[in-house]
Amino acid sequence: MRHYLTVSDVMTKDVVTVAEDTPFKAVAAILAEHHISAVPVRDVYGGVAGVVSETDLLRKEEFQRVHRPRWSRRRHQAKAEALTAGQLMTSPAVTVEGGCTLDEAARLMAARGLTRLVVTDGDKLVGVVTRSDLLSAYLATDQETVARVRRDVIDRHLWDDPRAVEVSVLEGVVTLSGQVEKHSTAAFAEHLTTGVDGVVAVRNKLTWVVDDLSRAPGAIFY
Repeated sequence: MRHYLTVSDVMTKDVVTVAEDTPFKAVAAILAEHHISAVPVRDVYGGVAGVVSETDLLRKEEFQRVHRPRWSRRRHQAKAEALTAGQLMTSPAVTVEGGCTLDEAARLMAARGLTRLVVTDGDKLVGVVTRSDLLSAYLATDQETVARVRRDVIDRHLWDDPRAVEVSVLEGVVTLSGQVEKHSTAAFAEHLTTGVDGVVAVRNKLTWVVDDLSRAPGAIFY
């Protein structure tokens, strides 16, 4: 079984939160004090009711100083007039479980246009993961990436002769070299290596003895 980095491996576990009745100015002060751009809002049961971001806070400044079309004023008026975190927050919060892989979390962020996700274990808040946290996989040293590729690809999947494959990494770019029995094995190794956390690209220099991927004469492939 391959080991993927998960959200729980990179998330911030010591999470700053506010209650639904926390006043507007107190929320602003907490964001500034902790140098964060958003904060989860706890409901009365300790669960996550929503998230307040700097954007939510800036609605008030925006509407107090800038004239907006009537439709726009109606659309954001509630947040512009908000006095507490519960009135300011975006709800429901977009959440993920700690076991979610980094690529799954990244796709969710991209789909929702978010820069952070609340991490939960059931109804319990356990952390917050940001875009920069997801990028931490690429901060692994080249030696660490070599170890990941050997562990998750070569040793676990190319068990016929793992020593036949050499792995080198430079700035996150993996080069596979050596000779394997089949062309399909070389292609499989490249595919698996591409999915290893922290791999930027793969240069497949593997050669093979049997080209089992060549099309037979007259064969039709769909």
